[in-house]
Amino acid sequence: MLSGLLYWLSPARRRFMRRLAKPGLDAMRARLAEKGSPRAIRFIATILGANADFLAYALSSHGPLKMYCDRATPERVSACIATMLIYSVNLFARDEMTNNKSEMIALLAHLAGLKPTQVMLRRDALRKAPRSEEWMVLTWLAKDLGAEAPKYDAGLERLFGYNYLSYIAQYRPALERAMAAADTA
Repeated sequence: MLSGLLYWLSPARRRFMRRLAKPGLDAMRARLAEKGSPRAIRFIATILGANADFLAYALSSHGPLKMYCDRATPERVSACIATMLIYSVNLFARDEMTNNKSEMIALLAHLAGLKPTQVMLRRDALRKAPRSEEWMVLTWLAKDLGAEAPKYDAGLERLFGYNYLSYIAQYRPALERAMAAADTA
């Protein structure tokens, strides 16, 4: 717990968020405000922040994606955040994502700068991934960072999957509170 707090306050994390994540987050939040319903705004805004924080850790010298840290630019980090947004919304709103005519798919496409068909293809690739969904996301993140997709590595898959899933699970109560607040508003 203390190490998590220390990392959250660390200059490296704050620098990553300010220099690399902020431009993409600001652009996505602006697009979200344009098209999102109040409920979607609360849901996606929480996930956007969580994913940016995770990327700050993952691309740090201690993170599972440390081998790509020198490739991080604001544009590439923005692409990574979009990739992670599609994956995490698929985790938390799987039923909504199964409907091809869902408002969520159109909104994700708008936020990520993709066509709805591309979002549906990513969703389907996650569901039919030959390895795990986490490995599929890891390969997409490598490509977003301008690198070759890594050869399969069970240890890296476990490390990334465990770190991401345990990190994002912390946000489930915050997402539930945000959705309850949106429903009563």
